Amino acid sequence: MTPNDTPDSEYHAARATLYCGAAAAFTYPSEETVSELLDPAAREGIERAAETVGVTEEAITLLEALEETPAEDLQVAYNNLFGLPSDDGTYAVIPYEAHYTTRDEISSEQRRIATVVGLLEEFGLEPSDDFAERQDHVAAELELAQVLAGQRAVALESDEPVAAERVAKAEATVLADHLVEFVPALAHDLRQATDEDAYVAAADLVEELVTYDNGQHPEPTVSAEAASGGEAP
Repeated sequence: MTPNDTPDSEYHAARATLYCGAAAAFTYPSEETVSELLDPAAREGIERAAETVGVTEEAITLLEALEETPAEDLQVAYNNLFGLPSDDGTYAVIPYEAHYTTRDEISSEQRRIATVVGLLEEFGLEPSDDFAERQDHVAAELELAQVLAGQRAVALESDEPVAAERVAKAEATVLADHLVEFVPALAHDLRQATDEDAYVAAADLVEELVTYDNGQHPEPTVSAEAASGGEAP
């Protein structure tokens, strides 16, 4: 059983739901995206998943902030944070893993991005046509975590322990070697860069979710770089 005595398949399905919501919070806040997050059924699912995993306060705060903030304000905030450079050509927040993990070393950055691409491809995750970001974007990596949690839930529900263990090892790698390596720093930068409640809440949720989830997984037996044939940056 999982830490809160929820059946394993349900627990990992809840994790998938939360990673899905977190990924959506870091994509452009179109009216459609916000509406999907606040759909009564989706909202109930996120709140129930948050209770299962133990991030209820952070999830509810995010949902309430999204509900109370006009879509136009969210879009302006998103562009100011991620989409438009300042007069000196810098961005308020850079939502890419390699920015935080490679210290702008080009060769290391390229290897890091290639590792993420390899993980995405291995588990059948391809960017949609309207996703114009690099594949180490925080939303893409959160979506990878969603897919892995969902696959683990399905494997356990189908009584396929070997498949579930394989996914669990991949999850440990994604969390320890990727998400936990940059999401807390990204969340810190986001809180420093904005007072928009929805994005402060998104930072709080994603940091708490990733940090907690990493603590529930064992250390990966093989690093992501070794698994992909590359070298650690």
